[in-house]
Amino acid sequence: MNTDNSNSNDNNVRNIKRRTQALNSTNPISLRALTILIILFFTFIPHTALKTPPPLPILPLPSAPQLQWQLSSMALFLHFGPNTFTDSEWGTGHANPSVFNPTRLNASQWVHVAEEAGFSRVILTAKHHDGFCLWPSEYTDYSVKASPWRNGKGDVVAELATAAKEAGVALGLYLSPWDRHENCYGKTVEYNEFYMGQMVELLSRYGDIKEVWLDGAKGEGEKDMEYYFDAWFSLIRQLQPGAVIFSDTGPDTRWIGDEAGIAGSSCWSLFNRSDAEIGGTDPQYSQAGDPYGHDWVPAECDVSISPGWFWHASEVPKSALKLLDIYYRSAGRNCLLLLNVPPNSSGLISDEDIQVLQEFKELRRSIFSDNLAKNAMLNASSIRGGNDNSQFSPYNVLEDGIYTYWAPEEDQSDWVLYLNLQESLSFNVLQVQEPIHMGQRIIEFNLEILNGGGWKKVINGTTVGYKRLLQFPTVQSQYLKFVISRSRADPLISFLGIHMDRFSILSYASGITSQAHVNGSQVLQQFSIATDTKVLNVVCFDRAAKVIFGCSAQQFFDFATLHPYAAKNASNALVGEMFRITLSKPKRGNAEHLRMTSVVPLRSGFQPVIETLKDLYGVIYGAEGSGGFM
Repeated sequence: MNTDNSNSNDNNVRNIKRRTQALNSTNPISLRALTILIILFFTFIPHTALKTPPPLPILPLPSAPQLQWQLSSMALFLHFGPNTFTDSEWGTGHANPSVFNPTRLNASQWVHVAEEAGFSRVILTAKHHDGFCLWPSEYTDYSVKASPWRNGKGDVVAELATAAKEAGVALGLYLSPWDRHENCYGKTVEYNEFYMGQMVELLSRYGDIKEVWLDGAKGEGEKDMEYYFDAWFSLIRQLQPGAVIFSDTGPDTRWIGDEAGIAGSSCWSLFNRSDAEIGGTDPQYSQAGDPYGHDWVPAECDVSISPGWFWHASEVPKSALKLLDIYYRSAGRNCLLLLNVPPNSSGLISDEDIQVLQEFKELRRSIFSDNLAKNAMLNASSIRGGNDNSQFSPYNVLEDGIYTYWAPEEDQSDWVLYLNLQESLSFNVLQVQEPIHMGQRIIEFNLEILNGGGWKKVINGTTVGYKRLLQFPTVQSQYLKFVISRSRADPLISFLGIHMDRFSILSYASGITSQAHVNGSQVLQQFSIATDTKVLNVVCFDRAAKVIFGCSAQQFFDFATLHPYAAKNASNALVGEMFRITLSKPKRGNAEHLRMTSVVPLRSGFQPVIETLKDLYGVIYGAEGSGGFM
C-alpha cells in the first residue's frame, strides 16, 4: 500500500508539472489574443455622437425677471382712486377722502377679467399723483383709512394681492414719485425718506411683487424735487429681487416714449442707460432702443382703453379692432403692451370694457391660434453641427417657446429658411421670434414667396426680439423663403409662423388704398361679392359702426361669420350667434333693400332687435350706392 501510494503521489506531481508547463507555454499567446480581441471590440462598437454645444450668447442678456416679464407680452393697468369719483385725471391732492367709496369693489373681478382676456399681469396705481394711498399707509392720513369704504378698514392693495395670488396672476404696483398732497414734497431728504418708507410698506406686506412702476410725469411749475433713484432701486432689489423696475430709462424696463401704445418699427431691447435721463429722454431713442447698447432694457407700451386713464362715465372704450392694431405695433414690435382698463366708481370693470376685451381676445385667437406653416417641410441654408443635427433643426421654428431654435453653421453669410407648405395657402401676417435668452441679434430680414417661377419679396423687416408681427396685403403661395440679411451674430430663430388676418388687413380692391378714409374713418377692409344681378360692396371701418351696401341675407351672414367680434346684440348674446335677415322690396321704387327683421340667438330664443342691430351695424337701407352713412 505504501508503494502504491508513493507511485500515485509521483504521478500526481508529474501531471501537475506537465499542466504547469503547458499553461506557461500558452499564456503569452492568450494575452496577445486577448489584446487583439479588446482592440477589435473597441474598434467596431458604435460611438455615441457628442452633442454640439449651443452658440455663445451675445451680450447684453435679460435677467431672469426681465425674461419672465417679456414672455408675458401683455399686462393690464388699473388706474383707480379719488379721480375715479371726481371725474379727474390729475387730482390736486385736496379731494376729500370721503369721495372714495366703491360700494361694489371686487378685486377678484379685476383679476378674472384680466385672466379671461389673456393678460397674465396686473398693475395697480397704489398711489397716483394726488398722493391718495389705496392701502392704509402709516406715513400719511390721506389714504383708504380716511374714507368711508369698508368703514375705513379696507385695503385695496391687499384685496388685489390676494385675488392675484389665488389666480396665479402676477402683481405690479405703481407708486407715483410726484405727490401733490404731502407738504414735504420738495424737501429732498424728508420726502425721499417718506417715499422710501411707503415703498417698504408696499414691498414687504403683500407677497411677491413682479413689477414696480415709477411714473416720471410731473406738472409744469410744480416744486423742484430730487429723487434718490439709485437708493430706491437698491431698496426694491433688497425687498423684491424678482421684480422688474420700470421708469423712463429702466433699469429693467423703459417707457416707449408715448402713451399711444406704439413702438418704433425697429425696436431693440438694447439700450444705453448712461445716455438717457429719467424725465429727459429723447422719445425717438426710447422708441428705437440702441443696437450698440450695453444694457438690456426692453420697452413697455402703455395705452388706455378709453381716452382718459381714470374711468369717466362719458367715455367709451376703443374698439377691439383698434386694440388689435395697437397689439401689432406694441407686442408685435418686441414690447410689452400695458393696457389700462380702469375700474369704475362702483369698484368694478365696466361691462363695455369687458366686452371689448373679449372681442380683442377673440380677434387674436382667430388670427394666431393657427400657424398655417405647421405642416410645412423645412430646409435651411445650413444647420449648426451638420444637416443631421436635430438639436438646431429648422423644424424647431414650428414649436412654441424660445428654448428650441434653428441655428446656422458658424461664420456663414447666407442665412435662409425654406418652407414648402405642401399646398398653396393665402396669408397676410408673418410672426417671427428670437430666443432672447441668447441675446437680440437680427438687424434686417425679408420674406419671399415663389410666384410665377421666380422669388417675389413680400415684406421687409428690421428687428425681431421676443416677437415680431408684420402685416402685408394677402398673398398666396406654397413656397416661402425667410431671408436674414444682417445680424449682430449668427442669427437664431425660435418661432416662425404665417397667419391669415381677415379682420384688420385691407383687401386691396380697385380705388382703395391703406390710406383711404370715409367721414374720418379709415377703411380697413373692402371686398366685392358678385351675384347674378349686381356687384355688392362691403366696407369695414376702424370705428365701431360697420357699413354694408345692399347685401343679401347669405352675404351678410358670411360677413358676420367673418367678423365674429361684430356678432353681438342688445341682449348681450354670445359671440357667433346667427342673424335672420330677409330681403324685401319697399313700396317706393323697385330697388332691392336689405331689411333686418330679427335675431335668432341659438341659445336664447327669438328676439326682435331691428333698431338695435341697425344702430350696432350701421346698415344702409337702399340700393347699392344710393344710401348715406348713418
